[in-house]
Amino acid sequence: MIRFRRARLWLIPGLLAAAALLLSTSNASNPARAAADPVPGATGPVAESQYSLPSLGRIAVYQPAGAPSGVVLALSDSHGWDEDSADTARLLAARGALVAGISTPVFLQALHTSRRCINPNYGIIALARDLQHRLALPMYDKPVLIGRGEGAALAYATLAAGPNGAYKAVLSQDFTPFLDGGRPWCRSGSLKAAPVHHGFAFAPSRKLPSPWIVLSDVRPRPALQRFVARTGSGRLVTAAKGQGEVALLSRLRPFLAAPPADAALPSGLPLNIVTDAAAPRTGMMAVLYSGDGGWVGLDKDVAGQLAHAGIPVVGMDSLSYFWSQRTPQGAARDLSAIIRGYSRHWHRPRVLLVGYSFGADVLPYIVGGLPAPQRTQVQRLSLLGLSPGADFQFHMSSWLDMDSTRQYPTVPAIKRLRGLPMLCVRGTLENDSACPSIPQGLAQMVVVPGGHHFDRNAPLLVTHMLKGLTI
Repeated sequence: MIRFRRARLWLIPGLLAAAALLLSTSNASNPARAAADPVPGATGPVAESQYSLPSLGRIAVYQPAGAPSGVVLALSDSHGWDEDSADTARLLAARGALVAGISTPVFLQALHTSRRCINPNYGIIALARDLQHRLALPMYDKPVLIGRGEGAALAYATLAAGPNGAYKAVLSQDFTPFLDGGRPWCRSGSLKAAPVHHGFAFAPSRKLPSPWIVLSDVRPRPALQRFVARTGSGRLVTAAKGQGEVALLSRLRPFLAAPPADAALPSGLPLNIVTDAAAPRTGMMAVLYSGDGGWVGLDKDVAGQLAHAGIPVVGMDSLSYFWSQRTPQGAARDLSAIIRGYSRHWHRPRVLLVGYSFGADVLPYIVGGLPAPQRTQVQRLSLLGLSPGADFQFHMSSWLDMDSTRQYPTVPAIKRLRGLPMLCVRGTLENDSACPSIPQGLAQMVVVPGGHHFDRNAPLLVTHMLKGLTI
């Protein structure tokens, strides 16, 4: 594997240029040259620190002077987090990115000494959340995961095994689809790992949940080209020596910056818009509040099914939105703005409100604070995986399944919504659902197979949500 030395820093501008190229164009497997842009970005001081996390070891943190433009988690090569890795992290942080450096050998050793099968996502996602909590960022920002050499393979495996939408993108440099070690990999996501001599070889996945960018030199190996071509969202980008720092400065901004805002629509909120141009035309839109895992997995699946039925969705990423303390009144104002803006934008007068898990818990309080014009647009409130209590701020203890105090009981808030059509869905294996506690006749009760994730059966959930509705 190739060590990433200072003399090879020219590769990183191409890496970030590749990311911008992928996100601005459709997926393709043919190599694309990363072009340099002559416009440099502003630089600033970088604060460096370290702290430890279980299984990940010492985390090197590089923090920009102002508000971060994005979060980058960097996996080192087989040499660990050395000074060359630190130089690259400083370069990114000086241009606005918050960077956390991970020693790949330390991480892999911890994964292989565990008694479980290997899935790096638990550690990687825990780091992304813990880091942003420590630094008190106002909203959770999904990370970009990058890796080189051994870290490039680990980054790919993490993406393939990960939940849908956990990462903005994953970038691999000096990639080979192999990692040493004898412990088996978990059957998770679309990852396929076959045991080979001294390790595991990864197969290309056609269902990668986020964009994957692979950086190579100007003459990529045929085997690498074939591997990337067989993935669903991979893009092979070549970078020639001499592009220099300018490409990094120009490409980092569009890659990590927020998209331009539409003045007629709510801004500054972690919204995910899901539409289907081929779907039938209806008069209904939906607003879906995710669980505390963020806009991933079941939340995205349900939104996709609604969009397929002709109901465009505004998805609220609850992990990001409730990262800082909110109030029911403030959240109601934001929901009112969402309904006003997107109802006019899409010409959809009818609104379906959906909450899953954390989102289901807070929605009764939020809906209770809606102004009358937006309240009358709501045709149904669907609560999936409702708990007895709600909280208007995400806590790490909740994500780790530790007891936490929730000051907002959900059933009293639901009682105050009498007259609004409501649906409460629980799984056959859910033991702590609040649905049975709702007074009879106040909401329609639906029981579906599975536990809190309902066996990921989004089509069944949407069928129940739309039953009897004029859309």
